[in-house]
Amino acid sequence: MKKLFLLLFCFMYCMSYAQGDGASGNSFNMGVGGNTTALSQTMLSKFRAITENRNSRMDNTTGSAYLTDIFLPTKLYYDNEFMNNTYYRYNAYNKEIEVKQSPNEDNQNVAALNKDKKIAILVDNHKMSFKTFITSKKKTLNGYLIALLNDNKYNLYKRIHIIFSPGRASTNSFVKAVPNRFTKFNEYYFQKEGVNRIDEITPSNKQFLKLLDGTTKSDIKTFLKENKLNVKKETDLVEVFEYLNK
Repeated sequence: MKKLFLLLFCFMYCMSYAQGDGASGNSFNMGVGGNTTALSQTMLSKFRAITENRNSRMDNTTGSAYLTDIFLPTKLYYDNEFMNNTYYRYNAYNKEIEVKQSPNEDNQNVAALNKDKKIAILVDNHKMSFKTFITSKKKTLNGYLIALLNDNKYNLYKRIHIIFSPGRASTNSFVKAVPNRFTKFNEYYFQKEGVNRIDEITPSNKQFLKLLDGTTKSDIKTFLKENKLNVKKETDLVEVFEYLNK
């Protein structure tokens, strides 16, 4: 019964409110004790924005709001407990994990997972979940992080985000039009055991060393130099964190 409740809680199926405009107070059955939950106007707006933005911008846009335009198989977890197999597509522009139960299911039946920190899915065999983190510019943000190394003294996370840049029309025959563009960026974050914050790693060996203390800093400085590693590269960064966790 617990699994049924949590699963239905995670999935907000579009079809449950497709027949209403949200303002009418549509609700759907949660399947536990006859409880229902109202679908918010905010949730409706988000789904409409996803559809409208995609339809209006794709004709003259390079790149994509999604990591992959197709739905990929994944596993769904709640509070580290496996819930179900499903299919996902991550909209890194809107920061939404879209899901459906079957790859052949109509895309109109797509749902979005709640932004609940206890919910996680697998992305390339690494758990992705909603987190609070601090950027190198000292901004506190919420978003999805992929745990490259987890449950260690030093945890390593990857953030994939996409920004949208509006295009520019040609003003005359000498000026070329610029299309709309989605651009993908990768960022990396870490969390030290016992510290309740996740901080961005600046992609520079010198700046990375400033995040470390005492003998650890000296040890990693030597390790980087002897192995000719550069934390700008994900593979090198993972190797450094594996060494830190020994």
